[in-house]
Amino acid sequence: GRQTEIETLVDRLLSVDADGKKYRVIPIVGMAGVGKTTLAKAVYNNEKLKDRFDLKAWICVSEPYDASRITKGLLEEIGSSNLMVDNTLNQLQIKLKESLKGKKFLIVLDDVWNDKYIEWDDLRNPFAPGEIGSKIIVTTRKESVAEMMGSRPIIMEILSSEFSWPLFKRHAFEKRDPKEHPELEEVGKHIAKKCKGLPLALKTLAGLLRSKSEVEEWRRILRSEVWELPDNGILPALMLSYTDLPVRLKQCFSFCAIFPKDYPFQKKQVIQLWMLYCPR
Repeated sequence: GRQTEIETLVDRLLSVDADGKKYRVIPIVGMAGVGKTTLAKAVYNNEKLKDRFDLKAWICVSEPYDASRITKGLLEEIGSSNLMVDNTLNQLQIKLKESLKGKKFLIVLDDVWNDKYIEWDDLRNPFAPGEIGSKIIVTTRKESVAEMMGSRPIIMEILSSEFSWPLFKRHAFEKRDPKEHPELEEVGKHIAKKCKGLPLALKTLAGLLRSKSEVEEWRRILRSEVWELPDNGILPALMLSYTDLPVRLKQCFSFCAIFPKDYPFQKKQVIQLWMLYCPR
């Protein structure tokens, strides 16, 4: 259901600006769970873009906004060496500017919240020496971020029912035919409607129900009070997925709260910490 957006974004990434600008910013705007990051990933790894850029980098910006962390992260992504822990922002930006000079680059700034123009203007300074045709993809929930960047955004809308049910069905009935389970199919369609066209919610709940064969288990999800809770920034589908976990796994997830948002986990490190601190 996102092929149109993928093709639009690929076309814009491959286009060359007639005004001769060195780089162009392409914001992707939409609510939580609508698929902004998924779209950016699909295009970032698209075969049509292979060998079309000299350098590629992906950084999760998120909150709190930290220009030094972002700049250092971009340098690490493009393989820059000689980075010191105590490098100032100015030193990092000089290194990034040198690394991008004369290069056609593709940079993804994922999950941007900061809409202060002065700070954006400072952050983008190192991008200026890049080669014509360079692109920066920005994913954000805030229209004000796209407006600040002065570029025409790609607006991510929720999926229509035409695409919502097939997406849910593909994940929930992966190894079975819905027609052979009419009761599950009927309840599943009602659950899919409650996901309100959000791909993340549809795939999360479908994945949860894939291993459940009793219709009453599906009805329990449909009747859950979680759907009626006031919006607190957590998708009901994610809350339902969490509450369905056994206690020992809930403890593992709760333990992850000690890490900051968007912390880059090392799998072995987290498993070792779980073994130490999460009782069996």
